[in-house]
Amino acid sequence: MPWGARGRAGAELPAEGSGAAVGHVCGRGRTLGLGRPLRDGADGAVAGANGVRAELRTGLIPCMPLLLFAGSLLASWPAAAAAEEQAPLVLGLSPGTEAVVQRGLDRLLQLQDSKTGAFGERYRIASTALAGLALLAAGQHWDRGPRAQALRDAVSYLRLNAQQPQPGLVFFYDGESQGKMHAHGFALLLACEVYGETDHDAELAGLIRGGVRAVLEAQTPRGGWGYYLRGESGFGEDEASVTITQIQALRAARNAGFHVPVQAIERAIEYVKASMTADGSVRYSLSMGGAESQRTSYELTAAAVATLNASGVYRSEELERGLGYLRARYPQYRTPDRAATDFYWYGNLYAAQALWQAGSADWQAWFPAVERRLIELQQPEGGWTSERNFGEAYATATALLILQIPRRYVPIFER
Repeated sequence: MPWGARGRAGAELPAEGSGAAVGHVCGRGRTLGLGRPLRDGADGAVAGANGVRAELRTGLIPCMPLLLFAGSLLASWPAAAAAEEQAPLVLGLSPGTEAVVQRGLDRLLQLQDSKTGAFGERYRIASTALAGLALLAAGQHWDRGPRAQALRDAVSYLRLNAQQPQPGLVFFYDGESQGKMHAHGFALLLACEVYGETDHDAELAGLIRGGVRAVLEAQTPRGGWGYYLRGESGFGEDEASVTITQIQALRAARNAGFHVPVQAIERAIEYVKASMTADGSVRYSLSMGGAESQRTSYELTAAAVATLNASGVYRSEELERGLGYLRARYPQYRTPDRAATDFYWYGNLYAAQALWQAGSADWQAWFPAVERRLIELQQPEGGWTSERNFGEAYATATALLILQIPRRYVPIFER
């Protein structure tokens, strides 16, 4: 959704944390703060544009996002209306992919620590948050369903590791310093996505508010984010991949009804735009100087494109340049997923978001081959393996997120 302090009619936003700022009206008319559809409804099916039937429950069909304040509909936005001129995206999963996903979800739960609720053995904050998002992407709800306890246990692990580095700030941290800013962004994202289903849990709301403040305090003078919190040695340097995770977390917080200053987002978006080079690729950093300031990657470009779209920057010159780079790059490889040569899972997660948001033509050019490839890569136990020793839980959660994007159950992945 576009970032703005008011609705089109000039109405003030609802109270912070009410979950009413943005949601979906679904099923029997109930509004969820996190914008996910209800499980209620009779069995049914939706036919895709190419005749493929996406088996769903009618109550599960993702609803159009609504701006609930001032009665303003998202469909009134010109960019959103223009996007609908494309052939509609096919929703749901094929029976074969559904079976693969269910095996993957079963394996993912085997990787959860029964005592703490954490997923994986390394990078546990990030892996746990991504695993929780993968459960949400499967349609799992907070209080019912076969994997509800696993979801609640994952969030409990994040609660347990919510540190207070300064008064009023919350930082999700379990002692593993490498990648801690990425981990905080993913953890805050999951907390915001589940918040609406917890009946607006007061403790979780407090953690989200503190987590948002920690992100805002860590924004660098250039508008991005780096590896350190304000006050730590090294603060001031920025890095594009960290910046992406913080922007997505802030967007999820705003979607859940929490206050996020528009100025902070505008500065962040300008940082992302400034990171883009003439050919559309995105630089690693604007502040580090030397080779790092010139190094670009497919992975960072995909992440930047997805974030611009998710932040409401539709059809901008930078967005089109970045999409052009992705479109030119991945066909050079035997399969599109191999274009993510440095960080396979990270790159493909954001490429999936970017190309899903770009519309049916881009999605159909990219996803079918990637879908087949991920099915081939699934291990006999049901999970996926990772590069760079990130761990099976991280890889499995990310693969499941990519495969389940067509369900449309995680609002942060939408335009």
